[in-house]
Amino acid sequence: MTAATVEADPPSPFPATERLDASALHGGEPFTVVYGPGVGDVFVDSAYQVCVLEQALWRLLRAEGYERIVFSSLEHPVYFRDEASRDLSRGAGAPAAAPARPGVMRHRQLRGPLGALDVRAGRGSGPGAEPEPAGPARPRPSTGISDPFSVSTLTGYLRQTRHRTAVVFSHAEEILHHTTAPRELAGAMERWAHHGNDRNLWVLVFRKSTLDEVADFVRAQGHFPFLETFVDDQRAAAGHGGTYRVGHPQAAELERLIHAVRLRQGLRIADWRELDPIVKAMAGHPGKALTWHTRLGRLARRGGELSRDTVRQWLGAVSADGRTAWERLEDMQGLDGLKHYFEQLRAETEADGELRALGRATTAEPPALHLVFTGNPGTGKTTVARLVGEMYRDLDLLARGHCVEARMSELVAGYIGQTAALTNRTVDRALDGVLFIDEAYGLSDQRGGFGDEAIQTLLKRMEDDRGRLVVIVAGYPGKMKEFLAANPGLASRFPLDNVLEFPDFDTATLTAVLLRRLEERGLRLAEGVADTLRGLVAEMRRTAGEDFANARDMRTLADGVAKGWARRIRGDVTVPVTVDDLPEAYRGYLPRPAPDPSVLLAELDDYVGMEPVREVLEDLANRLRMRQALNKGGLTAPHMLFTGPPGTGKTTVARMIGKLFHDLGLLRKRHVVEVTRADLVATHVGQTAPLVRKAVHDALDGVLFIDEAYGLVRDTRGGGGFGAEAIDTLIREMEHWRGRLVVIAAGYPADMDELLAFNPGMPSRFTVRVPFPDYSVPDLVEILRRMAAAEEYTLGKGVPEQAARWLDATHLADPAAFGNARTVRGLLGTMEGRMAARFARGRATGGEFLPEDVPDPPAIPRRTR
Repeated sequence: MTAATVEADPPSPFPATERLDASALHGGEPFTVVYGPGVGDVFVDSAYQVCVLEQALWRLLRAEGYERIVFSSLEHPVYFRDEASRDLSRGAGAPAAAPARPGVMRHRQLRGPLGALDVRAGRGSGPGAEPEPAGPARPRPSTGISDPFSVSTLTGYLRQTRHRTAVVFSHAEEILHHTTAPRELAGAMERWAHHGNDRNLWVLVFRKSTLDEVADFVRAQGHFPFLETFVDDQRAAAGHGGTYRVGHPQAAELERLIHAVRLRQGLRIADWRELDPIVKAMAGHPGKALTWHTRLGRLARRGGELSRDTVRQWLGAVSADGRTAWERLEDMQGLDGLKHYFEQLRAETEADGELRALGRATTAEPPALHLVFTGNPGTGKTTVARLVGEMYRDLDLLARGHCVEARMSELVAGYIGQTAALTNRTVDRALDGVLFIDEAYGLSDQRGGFGDEAIQTLLKRMEDDRGRLVVIVAGYPGKMKEFLAANPGLASRFPLDNVLEFPDFDTATLTAVLLRRLEERGLRLAEGVADTLRGLVAEMRRTAGEDFANARDMRTLADGVAKGWARRIRGDVTVPVTVDDLPEAYRGYLPRPAPDPSVLLAELDDYVGMEPVREVLEDLANRLRMRQALNKGGLTAPHMLFTGPPGTGKTTVARMIGKLFHDLGLLRKRHVVEVTRADLVATHVGQTAPLVRKAVHDALDGVLFIDEAYGLVRDTRGGGGFGAEAIDTLIREMEHWRGRLVVIAAGYPADMDELLAFNPGMPSRFTVRVPFPDYSVPDLVEILRRMAAAEEYTLGKGVPEQAARWLDATHLADPAAFGNARTVRGLLGTMEGRMAARFARGRATGGEFLPEDVPDPPAIPRRTR
């Protein structure tokens, strides 16, 4: 065996870099598996030397007291980086070797393609024969050692205890995949694991980003069962003992890299005051030091200067905002509670730092840093999540402070056994920074999926990587409460104090966002347009539903205005924005003058006996016109009670109220949703409230009409039933959607009084009562005439009088069953049947009813006379 040597790196008592420290060597396991996105990177040590992982690992091992450090790769099965290791290895750990002869392999056991002949590329071409330049190692020619012999040689070194030894597989994947001695290597690993010593160490370096990928690779080889089990066990064990992940560079290392390029390649710094934010921006962007090294070197060669703008261009950032994360948070509106939380955290962290400096720090548990953001869309949750990483980095709570925004597809797989690996891969990307999961309840909402597996994996990583990971989950308030309750581990990881609310923006804040967006786009507003927009935003806010996206909707509106303006001005950018530039979808939010009551209520003129309804609607129209004239704003559409017997027009008028209130500007839509008790009251526990909420949501911005509303509480007299739950839910929904919903409850007057008395919240909700009294006999005859006319019939002489007698007698005979207009419609049907009989006998008279077509009045019971 021929072993070549590299000029020795000077021993250092310190680790080569923060990304590779002594904990990598103290796992207490027979192997140390090194992996991670930084394995193929360059490193910058405390002496500002740029080196590859192999060099950094050699220095770390030497600093930890390893006297002999042996490397192995597929191309070079045994090689050294220093003379001392080579000298200690001569004649050790290998079978007896014959004296070397020129052109013949030193060991009798070795055979190559040409038998025992030793064919070499030339002097000094072996691995480590000359000092390596900074950067990745260059390819080296083969040493000609066979795989079985290299296995026995390396394990021989490990078994010896006289000199502390480390064996490093610098490219473990290549060796495991291409070795011609898999059985020998697998056996050596198992023997070392069971019979090795605790002085020496076997290090395997994998160029895989995650431990899951390492496990998958080893499993796919099929030759190394012990190593496969070892990696699986370490992956499942808390803290991953025996494994070490090499991540991306942190701020301190990147600052050393800048200085290394500055000192060696002449890189210039545009403004030294910008160096700190430049370094933080670089650290906040997941990337290799090698990439930064290349960029900085290219900039130096071009004679350019390193500035904040240069780094922004590299990162693809457009904003020229030079404020700190704290300043950007302070400028966000409507988040006072949130700002107080982070200011309190900063005060506590700074106080802890001062105590440590005085030697008075305690061993108390560090504060919980994981957060829950609750709020509707567009309230700033994503923006603040990005700031949290920077703020925590400023407080030395996170090393890098970048933010990984995870989608469900990056956490949950579609097949068994893939979700944990997917979640782990995403968490690995977020290490030393923030993992932000918006709409996190998507994990717990899955039925039959693998969301629970993702939650379990996430909880484990939050514990294992404590101090290196901050998880922020976000979503709608109610759904986030359900999400935290879905798994006991979630509540313990996210304390109640760390649940931060993002309230909906008020009108002033929303208007400010809208106007700022228009200003950022360079638009000027015509006089009065700002006030118009303020009123429009107020109406949007008043009628906002669950899908209202706050600031996001304001940006959408501003962009729509800009498009309308651009179409109108046709290139003349001096023209200001006017109301005409509003998108059509938003014009419905503009105030409208209340219509003249006579015009508004003209439709009621076609109906008989609607004076009480006309009076109520005229009052509303007049009040609205007055408030507009006095600039007092609009009215809130009232909930109403329609009281009266059947057939008096309650349903007909309820169907008209949606249109009438829309024309008054009290409702955005015209629709009316009609429901009865069967639509609102369920037969099983827990089903009634959802039914009521669904009916309300279907009716939003319109009318919910509940006919025979007393039926809701009909089942409560005996103490059972779910009508009470329906009433309670309805009251809550009426209050929550005040201004966006009109509820009309209809029924007999006495029954409606009993309904109001059932729940004390009812009378204060139903503020308008519209009576629908029984029709008078003349009104009923007029209704008959109109119904007949609608069918192109006429009432002949004597028919109105005969119909009046029949209607009066029918009402007196059974008042409870009398249906007013419905009874009239029944009478019309009877009369048409008698006319048809006359038509069959040849006595029809051209569609005119005769007195004989009206049935005789029923007999009136004695008690009613």
